[in-house]
Amino acid sequence: MQKIRAALVGCGTIARVMHLPGLKAMEAQGTVEVVAVCDSSGEALETVRQMFEIPAGFTSVTALLEHAEFDLLVNTTPIPQHFAISLAALRAGRHVYTQKPMAATLEEATILIEEAERRGLLLGCAPEHPVRPHIQAIRQLVADGAIGKVAFARVRSSHGGPETHDVPRDSTWFYKPGSSPILDMGVHGLSQITSILGPVKRLSCFSGRSLPVRVTTAGPYKGKVIEVEIDDNSLLMLDFGEATFAFLDATYCVKAALGPALEIFGSEGTIAVTTRGREVEVQQFRVSTNAWEPVAMPPPPAIRDLGLLHMVDCLRHGTPLVLDGRRGRHLLEVMTLAPESARQGRALELTTTF
Repeated sequence: MQKIRAALVGCGTIARVMHLPGLKAMEAQGTVEVVAVCDSSGEALETVRQMFEIPAGFTSVTALLEHAEFDLLVNTTPIPQHFAISLAALRAGRHVYTQKPMAATLEEATILIEEAERRGLLLGCAPEHPVRPHIQAIRQLVADGAIGKVAFARVRSSHGGPETHDVPRDSTWFYKPGSSPILDMGVHGLSQITSILGPVKRLSCFSGRSLPVRVTTAGPYKGKVIEVEIDDNSLLMLDFGEATFAFLDATYCVKAALGPALEIFGSEGTIAVTTRGREVEVQQFRVSTNAWEPVAMPPPPAIRDLGLLHMVDCLRHGTPLVLDGRRGRHLLEVMTLAPESARQGRALELTTTF
């Protein structure tokens, strides 16, 4: 099987803690060769090159595409840059795996999908939840009728704010137009529940600004005051059809929580999912026994970056890409319609599916 030559653009936190460790683990297995990284910050670029022993570095995407020989571009740049960089890579004949969201608008997402299809390239889109073993197992349980007809789900997709994370990052841009907790965090819960219940048909949303100012509490920017210019508190109601609904929070307002991150309620029982880091605990309540019981889940692969692992496997073996552009576009439509629903004060219909 061929070895996939990969290059990564955007040497920030997500690249350092997830994608580059994943790529290097695959490199150690002989399935990937990491040939180059790229970042507009020379300091960030050199830090990452030394950390991960990357042979080449570029401060320009144009230079990377012109001078580096590789098959797959991993796009981990800030949200507003995703579309332009992914499009440039596709036009240069490279497969693309992009962090979420894939673009800023449906029109941009469609351009990427059509460009990839026209050139016979793969366009992979985070998040990776559809290929997580426990999500696939829960999807099968629901499909097999383990809890009967699903009535609704409750999905927590929030944290206390990026300014509380102890990472070498200025979190100001998270609170600027072009970003939001829906795009940053809500996408994870949305990816999980649509992986289990399928595409959303209609949605409504409440959204607002809970705090006018945030103060960085950890990391090298500790003490920095951030003006909040976007809604930091959004609650979504999702309609999957046939009276199956889901409630999803997408906020920077959850400092701590004790309950399950995901609960699915059906006519014959309930599935509850609790996560602690990479550890996942799934329990099922059965009406027939009036009792909760643990559900054994398959262990996660040794490589943490399941999205890139899936993408690489598809490229090497020619297997179908689950994390494809149509799924990414559907998530993007939900995320862009939600604030519009909040503004209009009414439910809105979706036009995309996967």
